[in-house]
Amino acid sequence: MNRLDWFIGVLFSGALLPLTSVAGSHGAGNPDFSSDQSTLVAIKEALVSEAQATESKVINTSWLDAQGQLHESLMVQSSMRVRGIQVQRYLDEIQKPRVEIALNDKQGLLPECFIKDDHLRRTVRILPAEMPQGAVTGLDQTLAASASLLSSKLFTYFNESDYWYGKGQLHKTGHYQSLVSGIRPNPARFELVVAVTKGTKPKDHKKKRVPGSDPVSLFFRGKPSVFTEDWMFMAVHLTKVKTGEVIWSATSNIRVPLRPVTYTSQQLPDAMMSQIQAVVNDWANTLDEYAMCQPVNFQLTETDGRVEIDGGITAGLAAGDRLLVIDGERIPSRVLEPGTLAELSLAQVVSVEADSATIQYAAGAQLTDATGKVALPF
Repeated sequence: MNRLDWFIGVLFSGALLPLTSVAGSHGAGNPDFSSDQSTLVAIKEALVSEAQATESKVINTSWLDAQGQLHESLMVQSSMRVRGIQVQRYLDEIQKPRVEIALNDKQGLLPECFIKDDHLRRTVRILPAEMPQGAVTGLDQTLAASASLLSSKLFTYFNESDYWYGKGQLHKTGHYQSLVSGIRPNPARFELVVAVTKGTKPKDHKKKRVPGSDPVSLFFRGKPSVFTEDWMFMAVHLTKVKTGEVIWSATSNIRVPLRPVTYTSQQLPDAMMSQIQAVVNDWANTLDEYAMCQPVNFQLTETDGRVEIDGGITAGLAAGDRLLVIDGERIPSRVLEPGTLAELSLAQVVSVEADSATIQYAAGAQLTDATGKVALPF
């Protein structure tokens, strides 16, 4: 998986300096400023080291001269620009011999000092399925049953996943009230919407003939009491509640086989159930990959002088956890421009509720403006 490389660097840099209070240990108490400051410096050293490594490249050039002689040139090229005293200080620090000695001393304690964010889960709720407004001849029952099955299988996936935490589904009345009032009971950090409607037949698909529809059978037996082959279109999109950002979406067009005409509830054909299961498996793999590749991050908000994040016990947080506070826009590009290291903060979780937590300053830049900031486990 493409887990963020710089975050791996952070994990290994944790061994550079002795720490008495670490991210993997849960427990209340006042932050140890000297330890937190050392932790933050180690993180910054790792970030600078990663930038230095990724922005250097080796160019191997070969050419023939007029006499047919082969020439080769190996050139190391670096595009890294270091500006500002702070960044230069960290570059100087990682060159000191004491860092190498400390690294050797701490190698055995690395698993105990830092943990990955795999112990944290993203809370998600599946909203009521979206259905066509008007009747769809021959497909009404099939669409309703498919939407129910699809939502059920996705809910099962979230409940069994190591990376997601499924919240209880809202009834239509509760969903409507939350839209009107803006208040979401038992809030989740993400919401998933499932939509089903009539699909379109692929151009290269040859329509299956209805048994008994030949002229002779029609003359003697009349029109067969079956619905013809059709197609169903399924779509899902996953939204981050705080920002309204759609972080993932997917669609699938599946075949609805011939089925008898009935006006009572009937189980979906086995072929359709198998297709839906295959689609869910594919979507589940994509969601797992997203959760493993993207670091868990919690949105910061300021309320009455307190700084809160939109994650709590259900997300796996506990009092005493350390979090790195960073500009959320830096995560997708992974680029930290020179000077932005000075904006990083280290915070500690001081109290935690089911779906929220309060954090306080531990080291680095002061938490004076939470706009656009997110908190990352490390």
